[in-house]
Amino acid sequence: MVRHPRFDSNPRSRALFARCGLIGRYAVSEIVPAELLSSETPVAFYGYARAKEGTRHILMERMLSLGDPSRAEPGILVYEIHHDASRPDSIAFYELYANGAAIREHLEKPYMKAFFADSTTLLQSNLEIIPLQPIRSVAAISTDCPG
Repeated sequence: MVRHPRFDSNPRSRALFARCGLIGRYAVSEIVPAELLSSETPVAFYGYARAKEGTRHILMERMLSLGDPSRAEPGILVYEIHHDASRPDSIAFYELYANGAAIREHLEKPYMKAFFADSTTLLQSNLEIIPLQPIRSVAAISTDCPG
C-alpha cells in the first residue's frame, strides 16, 4: 500500500483509502464517503496513482486522456494530472468538484468506468486518494480540525 504522512494521520482519509482498493470492483458509495457525496459545497481530492514497473508511461497517457472529457463536465472545476519528482513511479492528481453530486456523476461516466476496469493492469497498488473540503472562511472550519 502507498503511504503518505498526511494520509496516515487522517482517519477519514485512511478509511476512504482502505475502501478504495481495486476501484473497478466497487460502487461509487464505497469509493467516496456518503457525507462527501451528499455535500452541497465544493469537494476536492488529491492523490497518487503508483504505476506497476514498466507501465508509468501508459498509466500517464490513460490519466491524461481523462482530462479533456472530465474538464468538460459542468460540475468539475479543476481536473489536473501532475508529476511529483519525489515519487518517480507515481502520477499525482488534483480534482475539485462543485459538490458531491458532481463526484457521483463523474465516477459513473463510461470513460471513468473503463479507466477503473483497466487500472488493475497498470497500478502497483491501490490509488491513494485524500479528500479535501475547501475553506471559504474561518467559520467554515469544523471544530474537530486540529490547530
